Amino acid sequence: MDLTIDEQRLIAEYRRLTATGRDDLLAYASSLVRQAGTEKSSDNDTATNQCRLKSAEPHPEAEKTPFFTE
Repeated sequence: MDLTIDEQRLIAEYRRLTATGRDDLLAYASSLVRQAGTEKSSDNDTATNQCRLKSAEPHPEAEKTPFFTE
């Protein structure tokens, strides 16, 4: 996996943090994610980062009809 210089610096800084520093950082990040989630859901109820699934395609070979062969 190739990382950019900025990504490598972030990883190095994270590894230098103490256990409480890591916990504080993760708590802050999770609060930002929760805040962003509530802002999106209140403004617009449709998800923009999801794709729509295709409707089920018919599979005649999976039907439970008996096969008659001679």
